[in-house]
Amino acid sequence: MDDLDEDVIEEIPPRVIRFPAVEYNGATVTEITLQPLTIEMIMAAQKQGNEIAQASHLIQRSAGVAPQLVAKLSPKVLEVASRYFARFLPSDPPKAGDAPPPA
Repeated sequence: MDDLDEDVIEEIPPRVIRFPAVEYNGATVTEITLQPLTIEMIMAAQKQGNEIAQASHLIQRSAGVAPQLVAKLSPKVLEVASRYFARFLPSDPPKAGDAPPPA
């Protein structure tokens, strides 16, 4: 019998972010629900330029909201969303010459 390593990927649940009311397109918006990211979403966001543009793009795609609504949100929403999105991104590889973490 082979001893195979196995990786089990657990589902990351959606994240609801509530915030003070924002008026957009005749409606009052007080929350968005971020859905788990796909590789396609991440790759599209990377083409958007700086980190703020990338995070804004991911909010649009993940929550299914218009870019005009995202532009009206508080930077705090961007911060909270970015923490959620970080769970889907690979960690940076160690730089050459960096010592490995202590065991």
